[in-house]
Amino acid sequence: MASGGRKEKREARLRDIMQDAQGNVIYTGDLWRISEDGGAGGPGRRVMLIAGLVLLAVMVMGSGCIDAKNATGAFYVVLPFVGEVSALFGLAWNAVKILFGKDGARTYDLQHASERIPAACRILMIFALAGLALSVLYLALNGAGGDAADGIAYLMLKLASAATAEWYRRLFRTTAWEKVS
Repeated sequence: MASGGRKEKREARLRDIMQDAQGNVIYTGDLWRISEDGGAGGPGRRVMLIAGLVLLAVMVMGSGCIDAKNATGAFYVVLPFVGEVSALFGLAWNAVKILFGKDGARTYDLQHASERIPAACRILMIFALAGLALSVLYLALNGAGGDAADGIAYLMLKLASAATAEWYRRLFRTTAWEKVS
């Protein structure tokens, strides 16, 4: 049953792709862009989505660059970071496809991204909070190891990553899209 839904999505996507007389593949389906009618869209919304994505990438990757004992001291602290990076990659992959299209986002890309982006944000938030909790556990069991500033910076980045991921999820879900004429 699940493969039937996948097959239907694939067929719907292929219906919008044709060949012209010269043999070039062209997309004939609808294109979408963020609505500019002053509602939940506009050019400012696109800038906010791009800036939020960059901010999330800097925070997640920055937390991996901190040389804190509670960031690298045990496997159970490193594993949530791996999950965070994986979720960030999925989020960025889908967001770039719909935000950086020169003519607009294709229908199937927008449908796919509207399911995946909020899910990736939620997963990123869960892994960031898990990394925060497990890092606190590590600190409680082993101590800060002499450099508490790095440990606190790591914890603050995890908390900020979780909050930003939730903010980005809500921002994306409230973004209005319109057909390009």
